[in-house]
Amino acid sequence: MRIGTTSYILADDILPNVRYLAPLIDDIELVLFESEGEDNLPTKSVVRSLKTLAREHDLTYTVHFPLDVYPGSTDKRVRQRTLDTYMKILDLTQSLDPFAYILHLTPDLYGVSPSHDIPAWLSSLDESLCMLLERTSLDSQMFCAETLSYPFALVKSLVDKHDLAVTLDIGHVWMMGYDANQSCSSLLAKSRVCHLHGVDSLSEDHKSLTEGDPLLIEGFLSSLMQQQEMDGKERVLTLEVFNQHDFLTSLSLLRESHAMMEKREESKLWQQLI
Repeated sequence: MRIGTTSYILADDILPNVRYLAPLIDDIELVLFESEGEDNLPTKSVVRSLKTLAREHDLTYTVHFPLDVYPGSTDKRVRQRTLDTYMKILDLTQSLDPFAYILHLTPDLYGVSPSHDIPAWLSSLDESLCMLLERTSLDSQMFCAETLSYPFALVKSLVDKHDLAVTLDIGHVWMMGYDANQSCSSLLAKSRVCHLHGVDSLSEDHKSLTEGDPLLIEGFLSSLMQQQEMDGKERVLTLEVFNQHDFLTSLSLLRESHAMMEKREESKLWQQLI
């Protein structure tokens, strides 16, 4: 399993962040955005530097598509702009040979219900996914649909139909109060990327793991390791936080948790031997 974090740990551009993070982790989630009058899309020169850093540090990248695109919009012009954005990002990053692309099947509304007209929203998502996969030669498993605010079961049939992988953001699951065990049992096998971050008692997410519920965190990590043992599939576990303190404290807690789990396994093996 590759351990990663986001490209916004330092209050700086992508390249200084990657230079800082490359010796510390295995994967960096390139969080890209493109809004009116402002974007952080790397230049070709920056992409060449990112590629060099990846080679020097055995680093991979996951690429997070911009958030302000709406593949489920019923407006064809909005869907076309969404597809154009996807293709622009794919063209820009293809030389980095990304581990995965993080895809938001963006809801019309935040919360349990993603839209006032769910069938129309799903139909539009289906059309957008068809168009995306028709225009790229990439394997469909490179696109990882992320768990968001709505129950993932609403889009599961589309994910299966288009043979997409999953980004299991367990923090979103905790924040919305969904059943974490059920989410793990139904989605971990299809996951290519997992996002982990703390969620506090005020339901604020993307915080340090030290501010999250230790039992929930340990339960998720245990489920993830069990899945890894079963299928041996390479995954990225991204500490999806956005400042240096949250990153360093989360990484430290993750290492401590891993060491504790290893000790437990050694203890169980010893008991079996005696």
